[in-house]
Amino acid sequence: MPYATVTDIDLYYEIHGTGGPALVFAHGGGGNATSWWQQVPAFSADYRVVVFDHRGFARSPCPIKAQNPRFFEGDLMAILDAADIQRATVVCQSMGGWTGMRAAVHYPDRILAVFLANTPGAVQTRATRANMEDLQARLERAKLTNLAISQGFIDENPALALLYNQIQAHNTRARPNLQDQAIYLTPDQVKDCGVRFHVLASQLDPLFPPDLLKDVAREIQASYDYIHGAGHSTYFEKPEAFNAALRAFLGG
Repeated sequence: MPYATVTDIDLYYEIHGTGGPALVFAHGGGGNATSWWQQVPAFSADYRVVVFDHRGFARSPCPIKAQNPRFFEGDLMAILDAADIQRATVVCQSMGGWTGMRAAVHYPDRILAVFLANTPGAVQTRATRANMEDLQARLERAKLTNLAISQGFIDENPALALLYNQIQAHNTRARPNLQDQAIYLTPDQVKDCGVRFHVLASQLDPLFPPDLLKDVAREIQASYDYIHGAGHSTYFEKPEAFNAALRAFLGG
């Protein structure tokens, strides 16, 4: 599989499908390129699908000191260049929202649209800042997996819950720094970039609750959708509903 290189850091990526518009999936802090196994087959017939490992995750090893989201948008541009893609829509899960939103603001000519799933992205409001401060405390008290997939899903789908853990286990040296205030954007920066955004929230998300994400959508003038019965990882727990919401955003 191919790699894109940014200042001695090799970024792993895959391309699935040969035709159609480019659709890039940016995983969250509990995932990597493999996380999208329920989306790649669903979209690769109509889109040129790109999945990748963020720096520091799985097959993209990176020194911990360089695992800062301020590099994420540049990494994405390097992957697009290596894949010979001029413009793409970015589908973002959780931490991947920093990638997609920062890319839209800093490289608006390369980003067609951004689908923010269970994430506020890099935008900072009073509410998102308070949530991030509280989130750090909660993450210190609980394993990420306990917050990333809902208990109901774990109880009803033990094999899939194990698979989620096995995928996450490949991120042995992932330490993304989301505390650097320099990585954040204002709502006006996001609104003014001219890129179309959609925010998808889920009923049982303990990391970025629906009310918070609805407020984010209002602040950045994005469309908004809500899925019942899913936790933080809607793409994994409710793939049919997730894929339907994404396809609706893409236009059918």
